[in-house]
Amino acid sequence: MKFAVLLGSVLILWPLWASAAPPPVAVAREVQAHERPRTSPNDVQSGALLFYDEDVDVDGWLAPQLTNQVDIRVTGLIARARVAQTFENLSDEVVHAVYVFPLPETAAVDGLELTVGKRHIVGQIQERAAAARSYAKAQSQGKKASLVEQERPNLFTTRVANIGPHETVRIQLSYQQDVRYDAGTFSLEFPSTLTPRYAPGPAEAGAGNLTPPVALDGDGPTLELTVSLDAGMPLERVTSPSHRLAVTKRGQGLVRVALEEGEVLADRDFRLDWAPAPSSAPSSAVFEEEFGGERYALLMLLPPAAASDPRGRLPRETSFIIDTSGSMSGTSIEQARVALESGLGKLLPEDRFNVIEFNSTASALFEQTVPATPEHVQQALRWVRQLQADGGTEMLPALDLALSHPAHPDQLSQVVFITDGSVGNEAEVFRFLEAQLAGRRLFTVGIGSAPNQYFLRSAARFGRGTFTSVASAAEVASRMNELWTKLSTPVMSQLGLDFPGDAQAETWPERVPDLYRGEPLVVVAKLDAQASSARIYGRRLGQPFAAELPLLAATAQASLMPGAQPGALAAHKESGIHRLWARRKIEALMDRMVLAQSEEQLRPEVTQLALEHHLLSKYTSLVAVDRVRSVEGEGSEAAVANALPAGNDMFGNMPQTATPAPTCLLLGGFSFLAAAFVHKRQRPC
Repeated sequence: MKFAVLLGSVLILWPLWASAAPPPVAVAREVQAHERPRTSPNDVQSGALLFYDEDVDVDGWLAPQLTNQVDIRVTGLIARARVAQTFENLSDEVVHAVYVFPLPETAAVDGLELTVGKRHIVGQIQERAAAARSYAKAQSQGKKASLVEQERPNLFTTRVANIGPHETVRIQLSYQQDVRYDAGTFSLEFPSTLTPRYAPGPAEAGAGNLTPPVALDGDGPTLELTVSLDAGMPLERVTSPSHRLAVTKRGQGLVRVALEEGEVLADRDFRLDWAPAPSSAPSSAVFEEEFGGERYALLMLLPPAAASDPRGRLPRETSFIIDTSGSMSGTSIEQARVALESGLGKLLPEDRFNVIEFNSTASALFEQTVPATPEHVQQALRWVRQLQADGGTEMLPALDLALSHPAHPDQLSQVVFITDGSVGNEAEVFRFLEAQLAGRRLFTVGIGSAPNQYFLRSAARFGRGTFTSVASAAEVASRMNELWTKLSTPVMSQLGLDFPGDAQAETWPERVPDLYRGEPLVVVAKLDAQASSARIYGRRLGQPFAAELPLLAATAQASLMPGAQPGALAAHKESGIHRLWARRKIEALMDRMVLAQSEEQLRPEVTQLALEHHLLSKYTSLVAVDRVRSVEGEGSEAAVANALPAGNDMFGNMPQTATPAPTCLLLGGFSFLAAAFVHKRQRPC
């Protein structure tokens, strides 16, 4: 009897529960007007289009994605990329659309092409407000139009107006980014999805737009990607820790790379690594370019190989911070524990250390750093192995614990921050680091299949340290061994750069960071006509050190060791060095704004730089407007689901402390029926 009542209550309450529970968002391949999957209106974050009609739809419906193609060309240290996605309006209605997508946080977007039906429109950079007005006017006039805006350094939005019934839409963006070099390996990353962000309250403006809906059934946007690689030197290997590759060699240092499976689910960042043959690694390189009558140069200095470096290991004081918030659940927390355990295993008795974990709160293993005795290290290992992922992402209390005590004298003082960077209050964290780090160096370690690289790289820049990405469990050991070796063996410190004689140059970064083993020093400069060489100086092995790099008057030649190929960039009329220089300067200006310098004072300079170098920025947008009126109609905006990052066990968005409403409803109904049943059994006959 009890079972029958329980079963009956389930049957009665199931429709109510099902109607209250939001279904997982999925990408529909065939969309009918009466069964369009709904989305929430504010939090789009993946490469997908939303169609909407304000007379019928409040939230909009997801358009089927036909292609998502990425083509990247790498020449030396600069990568040029084209991202093209094609969609189709399956309805009989005139619609508008919003397209939101991640790009590398170092991407400098400079081109937009929009093809809608038979119309092909090329975008232009305009001041942001002017571009928005141009788009709104075109939309109201029934013209084809597109507007691209930067929401954050790694998040962009495209709006498309007046898409006719059954028309096909193709959006193509062009951007460039700089290639990373670390521990003898070059690497390039392309993000295809984002981890939902946790925004501590009260958070900064705009943080509410960082929590996208996600597709929970293994569906979502797809990815096709190719890379044409011209390394400028013979290569020892070309690999990817994130995807299986099809690699075709086309010559010395020339390689074509594609995804072995062709089209894949866009649920993880793509990363490509390539290493030069040992005999051909450059010791220094200089690339030059002329643009708009100005000279620009990219200078790179590589540290000596470990085998030829006599410097011994220095004692260090290290504070390890590990993120145990809910966004780190699944494989991310496992990778983080392994990474931290490997770091603890590298400590020597003359070192000092502490371990701090944080989620909604922060706690430290020791009150302050302690000697790395075997007993202390074993105690830390036991503590780390029991850590679990749950709760919010409150970073500031953890950083405060790490920086509240003065740095220990006569030791390298370092903070290692292991996290996926899933936080919305980046600016607040940056201001704290600038004010509190003092002489320490901050090194960030990105964990998970889609870490917040903008935050992680920026935090390392404010901390004058470096960022290390761990894309998969298979590479945790190798990547962390490289980092621990680097942290214990700085090659040069107190670095500076000047240009002999009367030559003038504007260089970025302004403050040259320390040079660590396995990592190059990279500086971008705007030069005057008199600049014929650059001098890098600092201290090495306790002694003054200086090296002179010749500048070759915009011939785009490189100063390399035997075995490398000089002039790798000379074959291209525009290598993009000027855009890299402008991007670095804009980053520095935006950093000043984060640190409370007046936005009104800096905005004109940022805007002018972006317009001169054709860059998307916070104050400039790409707008494309057709001259021909084609349709009638107005629209509103809505959100689209993101592919859930691979290995993330979270169901939907950030973890909540309350029980979900549908579950409460179901439990409450069970309780009510159970109480009624018991009451009936206890009534006197």
